[in-house]
This record gives sequence, C-alpha cells and structure tokens, in this order.
Amino acid sequence: MLKKFVTVQDFGGKPLKRVLMTTSEQGVHVADPGMLIAIKFGVAAPTAVKPQNVFNFDEPIFDDLMSQWHAKRETCETTWAKLGRFRPMEEDEAA
Repeated sequence: MLKKFVTVQDFGGKPLKRVLMTTSEQGVHVADPGMLIAIKFGVAAPTAVKPQNVFNFDEPIFDDLMSQWHAKRETCETTWAKLGRFRPMEEDEAA
C-alpha cells in the first residue's frame, strides 16, 4: 500500500510528519511512520487529529518548519500556509 504523508501541527506549532490512515467524523486519522507495524498488529492505533491541524506534506517546507522549531521552539504561520490545508478526497473519507 502506498503511504500518503501529511504534516500535523502539534501543540506549540511543532511540525510532525505522519502517515494518513483515514478520515472520519472524529477527524483525520494519522500515524507515526515508526508505529505502522504496531498498528498492523493491534498494539497501537492511529490518532484522530482535528482537520485544521493537518496540512499537505512537502519535504523542503517540512524541513524549514523543523529548522524553525529547533531554533526557537516556534514556527511561522507563513511557512505553514505554503503547505496548504489537507483536504481529503472522497475515496479517503469512504475508507
């Protein structure tokens, strides 16, 4: 299965690279890439995130956000805006 990455804006603006699992009325369900095996075997579960905290993933912009975070423990809204909010496609919602 092809993994689709998204960027999650965590508490304080920390950027997190996550794998999109599904969407539902509870939010966008994402997983830490390192936890996929645990999720597959039922040891862990995806996390539901509010849609307003989920952005598209772009490696150079993500790297810029991480640099900002490591330097000042904050990130710039202008940089987040470059990613654009994640918008699920209809087939993602049905999954």
